Amino acid sequence: MSDKLGGKTQLGPSTPEFGALEYELQLALGASTARIVAAHSLSNPHLNVQFEKRCKDMLVLSSWLDASQLAGVNTEDDVIRRGFQFPPAQQGMKFSVGSLAGKGVLKDRKGEGRTLRKALLCRVGVGRAYVADEATAEASPIPNGYDSFYLREQSAPRDGKKSLDEYHHEYYIKDTAQVVPVYLVHYDFDFNKERQSREKAKCDNCEEEHATVFCNADAANLCNKCDSQLHVSKLASRHVRTPIGKGSDVFGHCRHHPEKLIEFFCSQCHIPVCVFCKMVGNHANGEAAKHQLVSVAEAYTTVLQEAQTHDPILQTRRTEINNQIAAVNSRAKAVEKMGSQIEAQIEEMYKRAMKDLKNIVQKKLIVLLGDELELARQLAEIDRLEDFLKYQQEGDATTFLFNWSKHQQCRANLHDFRFFRNEIDVQLDAKVTGNISVIIDHDRPAVTGGDGPHGGKKHGKGASTIGPAGGLAGSFGMGMPRSKLQERRVHRRISDFFAETLGSFDQISTSRVEDDADRFSQMSTAAETF
Repeated sequence: MSDKLGGKTQLGPSTPEFGALEYELQLALGASTARIVAAHSLSNPHLNVQFEKRCKDMLVLSSWLDASQLAGVNTEDDVIRRGFQFPPAQQGMKFSVGSLAGKGVLKDRKGEGRTLRKALLCRVGVGRAYVADEATAEASPIPNGYDSFYLREQSAPRDGKKSLDEYHHEYYIKDTAQVVPVYLVHYDFDFNKERQSREKAKCDNCEEEHATVFCNADAANLCNKCDSQLHVSKLASRHVRTPIGKGSDVFGHCRHHPEKLIEFFCSQCHIPVCVFCKMVGNHANGEAAKHQLVSVAEAYTTVLQEAQTHDPILQTRRTEINNQIAAVNSRAKAVEKMGSQIEAQIEEMYKRAMKDLKNIVQKKLIVLLGDELELARQLAEIDRLEDFLKYQQEGDATTFLFNWSKHQQCRANLHDFRFFRNEIDVQLDAKVTGNISVIIDHDRPAVTGGDGPHGGKKHGKGASTIGPAGGLAGSFGMGMPRSKLQERRVHRRISDFFAETLGSFDQISTSRVEDDADRFSQMSTAAETF
């Protein structure tokens, strides 16, 4: 990457850009008490042009990085100066979207370590992401038609519902042109302070019971018992007390004047204002002095009512997203069903072929067994004749002498091998014919609702128009152009089944399988056009 220098520009804390950046940081931390101490806008014209060119018409997301984790060739200064680099041993980098969860931040969440930290906000062009585990993403090139890897744990379910419960997603980027640093912020975040802000207030008087009312005159939270005791006199009973969470105690103290409570709200600057801000501070001079201020309680009530009204556009988008998720899940089930049906067809073909094979082998073995039994009979006939001769020699000599000529005649009868088969007519003449191919049917019209490599519409950079998914086209084949897909079809031949089942059972079968070649070809065609 070019070493053209990038620069930093500090943002003013009163600018809308600063406020928007602080709120985005709070979203990433899930903490409303986080505060930006200083913020810098980063700029590198070369990186920006490169990023816009590479990520045009691509999904771009924001990613926070804990600056303390930047090291090696990607130190903070290096990243600001010339962007990220992916060393050969790494070939890519992981970026998180949704939450800022660096090791330093996690340590602070346990209530340890410093509360002042730095973070880098980047724009990341994720485009269309291919789902994979981290090991696969590191070792494999990004498939055609995709721009990044979506990292999913191997134990995660296919539908990803577990990861959708929290807005935290991880992507693996392999092109440095898809990442550009945008902001560097110094922020203060104390997890204990955040936790305390969520706890119910204690009574400032007894420090034991939960407070139920706030006394404006004493600026104190009080429980019911202490409120009754302290406001029993005629003078003290005039103090204005409001239920906790309903009065000025809700709004806390001014950020610029910590000793003063917030009393007003500027609807033009969208910031709370205390009496000092109004009299001598940022709303005492200049254009801000002309801004209309309303009581903070009135502003809170108005905003609270507005917040309870759902945004119709977001509601419509939510409905459309849910409908599309349902459609995707429905298509996934249809793909699984299609796979099961084709698998059943292949299994049925396999069973038929195995049945034919067993019949063929059994018939050949029966023929061979008959030949073997006949040869054994002939051998036993010879042995019986010679054994009987020995038996006669042990008996009466006259009888043996009288039967010798007869024995010689029997021997002469066995000299003729008229029924001896010196050739085996059972041949190793069987073979497997035909094949089974599971492919994508490009002649079948695309099903509406599918995008990119899975449907019929282009999606993201480099996507190609391909028919409905369902073929076994290799690990990353479904994102490839049609010509490449055809080159990388996976052919599942019947001989593969036999090779797996019978090992080196090489050339066995009979002409019956050859006669069934047409039938297997028809079955193959049926599987291809399913």
